[in-house]
Formats: sequence, structure tokens, C-alpha cells
Amino acid sequence: MTDKQDLQNLLIEINSIDEADIKKPAIPFEIYIYEAERLYTRASEDLPKLTALNMPANLIDNLRMRTNALRKAQLNWVELNNDKKKANADWKAAKPELLKFHKELIQSFQFAFRNNEVAMQKLSKIKKGKSMDDMLMDLCSLSVLGKDNSKLLEAINFDLSLLDRAAETSERMAKVKANKNGRLYFQDDMLVIRNKAYTLLKECVDEVRKYGQFAFADQPNIAQAYASKYRREKQREYLNKKKLETSDHETNTTTY
Repeated sequence: MTDKQDLQNLLIEINSIDEADIKKPAIPFEIYIYEAERLYTRASEDLPKLTALNMPANLIDNLRMRTNALRKAQLNWVELNNDKKKANADWKAAKPELLKFHKELIQSFQFAFRNNEVAMQKLSKIKKGKSMDDMLMDLCSLSVLGKDNSKLLEAINFDLSLLDRAAETSERMAKVKANKNGRLYFQDDMLVIRNKAYTLLKECVDEVRKYGQFAFADQPNIAQAYASKYRREKQREYLNKKKLETSDHETNTTTY
């Protein structure tokens, strides 16, 4: 069964977790997933000894399925995050040119329509909006207004092809903005699913580790396979750092 299928099969269980019960990982997700995979391999090898302690028969299968589900949920989140960054980059890159184009159209129209009261009134209404959404709508409205008054624009040698460009730019940039904003909302859903999938897997990982540590309490080399290597190494780094700091402090005190 694929990671995607495992995630789909567990979605009801994942979504049933209350947001107040979501656990926060103490280590990076990719490392946690890797350690869960290693735990599954180790526990599968030690299954006879673990089941002798009446460990639930489905615990190992649940560990595998939940690991796969979290891997897929994490991948979905990473891909969506990358898409979001691209959507933001696309919008950011296009925005300066959009503002420049909008300003140039307004200036050209003001000059071309300066002696036409009706056209100037319509232009004034278009200019009222200040938001980016207003500006995108302005481009479409300016395209229509310009075509309705094309002779006035031709009189100042205005390039009429810019009117079609304005309409096209309005439509294209509206899609870019919608894609940017839409991914922000979708992103929240993906993040919650990823975090709930982690919470569900953590229940399983913690339980398997407890069985393993008890089963091999007299075999430390095996028992440590039922604990986080990442956290063990971080703890070792911390202790070494504290030891070094203490040593430096004692040296400085002695010198003083």
C-alpha cells in the first residue's frame, strides 16, 4: 500500500483528533519519520519477544501505516509550502511592473480626455480605488474606457494595443493573486493534517518504545534502539558543552 493510500485510509482517524490534543515534535519531522521507520524495522525483528509481553498484535502494523501517512502528509506540506513561495514570488516580481503600467495608463488617459468631461468623470471613478484588487479591476475598466474613447487616445498617438494588454494583465494577475491567497488558506488545512498525523504516529511510537525498552532492559545496546538517536545525540552535545563550560570556568577561576 502506498503512502498516499495509508494517509487516505487514516484521514478519518487523523481528523478526529482535537486540535487541543495536537502534539508538537521536539525534533525535525524528517528525522522523526526516519526514526519511526527504523523503529518499525527493529520491532519487526524483535516481534517474538515483544508479543511475549502481550503487545497488541496490530501495534506494529499501525506503526507502519501511520509512518507512511505522516511521510505523505509532510511531503504534501513541503510541496504546498514550495508552491506558496513560488506564488508569492510570482506576485512580488510582477507587482512593480503592474503598478507602473497602471500609472502610465492613468496619465495617458488624463491627458487624452482632458477636454472631455464625461470621459474624465468615468476616469475619476476608476481612480478612486486604492487596493491591489481595485487596481486589477482598474486595468479591466481602463481597457473598456479606452476602447470607448479610442479616437481621443489616437489623437495623442497612444498605442491602442495597450488596451488589450490591460485587459489581459488584469485577468492574468487576478489569477496570480488568487493563487497566492488561495494557497494561504489551503496551507492551514495541510498543516493541521500534518500535525495531527504526527500526533497519531507519536502515540504508536511511544508505545512500541516502551515495550522495547522493557523487553531489553538488561541489554542496553538493543534497548537504545527503542529511543530517539537524535535526542540522545543532542543530549550528549548539551552535556559536553556544559562540561566544557564548567572546565573553562574552573580554569578562569584558578587563573584569577
